[in-house]
Amino acid sequence: MLAIGTFAVGTDAFVIAGVLPSIASSMRVSLPEAGQLVTVFSLAYALSAPITGALCDGPRP
Repeated sequence: MLAIGTFAVGTDAFVIAGVLPSIASSMRVSLPEAGQLVTVFSLAYALSAPITGALCDGPRP
């Protein structure tokens, strides 16, 4: 279940990369500025994944 969730969240960054031109035009920003969405998402995911994993770990016997 955890692997499926990780796959779903991981592919999210690739999906948004395909729609960046649309996001940039609708928000009236440049394409590099809209591309920072992928960077911010990836950093937040990389920083929160170990913390979330540790919190979800069950009690050790």
